[in-house]
This record gives sequence, C-alpha cells and structure tokens, in this order.
Amino acid sequence: MKKALIAASIVGAAAAGVIIYLTNRSRAEKLMDDLNETADEGRRIAKKHFRKTHKKVNHMINEHMA
Repeated sequence: MKKALIAASIVGAAAAGVIIYLTNRSRAEKLMDDLNETADEGRRIAKKHFRKTHKKVNHMINEHMA
C-alpha cells in the first residue's frame, strides 16, 4: 500500500509538471510571437528612418556642391 501511494504521488507530480510545462510553453510561444512582431515593427521603423536620413544627406550634399 505504501509503494502504491508513493507511485501515485510520483505520477501525480509528473502530471502536474507536464501541465505546468505545457501552460508555460503556450505563454512562452505567445511571448515569442509578440517579441517577433515588435522586432519586425522596430526594423520597419529603423529602415524608414535610415531611408529618410539617406535622402536628407544626399540633398544636403547636392545643395552644398551646387
């Protein structure tokens, strides 16, 4: 009886661990998706900023050379 109780405790702890892992995994996946979206948005904003800066610098150089 004692061995059955210990075995049931081990199986229960393992099941709880799996449930916690799966719950946290879905949260982690959502967090990674959010981070990916934020990184994409940051990359897009930086690319737009650099493109505008490049145009401004070219314009300033052309004005200076004229």
